[in-house]
Amino acid sequence: MTDGPAAPLRVLVVDPAPGAQAVVELEGLAALGMVPTVNLRRVVDAALRDRIAGGWATVDFDGFCEEALARQLEDEGRGYDVLKCRAGIPLTEAVLERATHRGLRRRLALVGRAAAGSDTFDHSAAQRLGVAIRTTPGANAAAVAELTVGLMLDALRGIARRSEALRGGAWSAAVGDLPAGSLRDARVGLVGSGNIARRVAELVRAFGAEVWVFGSPRFTPERAAGWPGRRVDSLAELLTGCDVVSVHVPATARTDGLIGAEELRLMRPDAVLINTARASVVREDALDRALRDPATGPAHAAVDVFGTEGPGFRSPLADNPHCTLSPHAAGMTRSAMRAASERLLEAFAEFVEAQPTP
Repeated sequence: MTDGPAAPLRVLVVDPAPGAQAVVELEGLAALGMVPTVNLRRVVDAALRDRIAGGWATVDFDGFCEEALARQLEDEGRGYDVLKCRAGIPLTEAVLERATHRGLRRRLALVGRAAAGSDTFDHSAAQRLGVAIRTTPGANAAAVAELTVGLMLDALRGIARRSEALRGGAWSAAVGDLPAGSLRDARVGLVGSGNIARRVAELVRAFGAEVWVFGSPRFTPERAAGWPGRRVDSLAELLTGCDVVSVHVPATARTDGLIGAEELRLMRPDAVLINTARASVVREDALDRALRDPATGPAHAAVDVFGTEGPGFRSPLADNPHCTLSPHAAGMTRSAMRAASERLLEAFAEFVEAQPTP
């Protein structure tokens, strides 16, 4: 923290919790001795905007713009002690250096994201500059797992495609490729061994599916012993042996491009690929090409994550008839968002309590 009294702490809320939880969250921050300034850019409900503006200071800026984020954190020299966000904002080295500049009255010391990942944050720069990072791993595991299984069912059963055909009056197109696939007696391969993957394994087992798991190096035979699935030693073994492959790994240097054209060629020609993890793990262009050629990859895919998201969304998969698209909504249930907000407040409380008394 900066020199002087530790409270009240200034906290920039780049995007508050959705709905009524926003007010609960802001009141929770205030109870921790923090003074929130709330960015209203992503608050679309007019009544909620008015309620927030009536109780707290507000700003309106694009949190996904690096320059706008840095300028707001500087706040004309006033600075902030804490930053809270939900989305993957560009917390780059340059932003962090500007937010911790010695010329600021308050310098950034804590960043919290109400989500599991923080791959858009420069962790090495944060560590060097003394900025603690807190996230909420596991808070949205059930929600992501639910949508993952929903996308599996859509890919296998053609739910969305058949609905679209019927709306267009094309009964023959809606029933043309029946009978459809099923999770019952299918082999589902999970790339990843974290909280989400485990929940997916539990859910698909209830449908009667067999589960194979290719996990991280930490996923040893001893750790796999209690899992509802079989541990496999290689990604290639999983890709060649499964009817459905679902990706559940974070975005890291090790997972960047983990599944590209070569890996997709290993998959069964009638297989399904699901990606609710990160866009960088499965190459969108390679997946697009593979889906268009029955001889070079899976028959269908469902994707919830893209390289370019938001109002400027674009993807080579956007016009691919063999791919179901979802707008990065896997973790966005009311229950999951509430849990993430509550867990982040707990993490902030622990951080504040650990600070030395001035």
